[in-house]
Amino acid sequence: MEDTKQVAYTSARPPSVEQANRLTEGLTLAGRRLEAPLFHATQWSEQQVFSVEDDPDRTRQPWEPPSFIRSKNPIAQREKTHVEDVPLENVSEAMRGVSFARFVRGVLDEEDCAELVARVNKKGYTPALLNIGQGLQKLDAYARDGHRVIVDSPELTAWLFEVIKPLLPETLGGSELIDLNERCRFLCYTPGQSFPAHHDGRYSRPREHPHCGDFSRVTIQLYLHDVPSQAGGATNFLKMSARSDEPPVFRCQPVAGSVLLFTQDQYHEGELLTAGLKYTLRTEAMYRKPKPASTNSGYTTPERVRDPTSPLQLPIRKAGGGS
Repeated sequence: MEDTKQVAYTSARPPSVEQANRLTEGLTLAGRRLEAPLFHATQWSEQQVFSVEDDPDRTRQPWEPPSFIRSKNPIAQREKTHVEDVPLENVSEAMRGVSFARFVRGVLDEEDCAELVARVNKKGYTPALLNIGQGLQKLDAYARDGHRVIVDSPELTAWLFEVIKPLLPETLGGSELIDLNERCRFLCYTPGQSFPAHHDGRYSRPREHPHCGDFSRVTIQLYLHDVPSQAGGATNFLKMSARSDEPPVFRCQPVAGSVLLFTQDQYHEGELLTAGLKYTLRTEAMYRKPKPASTNSGYTTPERVRDPTSPLQLPIRKAGGGS
């Protein structure tokens, strides 16, 4: 029988159904064996580029939110959380007093994590693409090797926001906290996969969004099951100048229902997974620059009217993260 612990998979070559089932051996969630991932077949090729119109992540497909957001009070769930501040040693002078990272246990109960895993599996994982700006994505397994499912679920993110809201700064760098990004990226890593060291890119809501221009400042990384430390898969904060053999500043091992919050200036990696699986959910806390206060001097300057045929000058989306 094939030893799955010695097999390295890639986003272009995911496990078969039989192999995926074997990867869950010894992994449990909510008192049951962890559900194996289902992979949606694609005909993509390496370095292939996709536009928004292509919708490679099938975001337009309907998705049913989990039942716990209707049956559980998020304020009561908040009382079950435990917070640990992460020590940071790689903060620039400009970001001191702004940068932070927190590890929060108990954001979800294990049965809630299991329901999310099951709901996502109904859609099926495809290779995680790399954002390259201007609304384009590219399949680049060397830069980003993993699988994901993307769903837009304002109901789920609104519930999560109520649980963790007190742990997010109301203001950050002159911008005001608004909500969480409703675009949820469920990630699945298999043995041999990792996410090399990077900074998470800022996500700006597009022009067709009712809150156009809101932007991310804090990454929300939700771990959906325990990953044993001997299997790797940790989120590691690194020094920018760190050598490959230098230990991380902080190592966050996934624990079911826990969340890692951190400002997007933090240099980090998704450590190599050597065995089993790693399921996570990634979203962001969204912020908005306040409108400048109007000054009434007795003279009103005529309002400049934008030509509706000219494009809005929005920030370009950088390559995203998620580890």
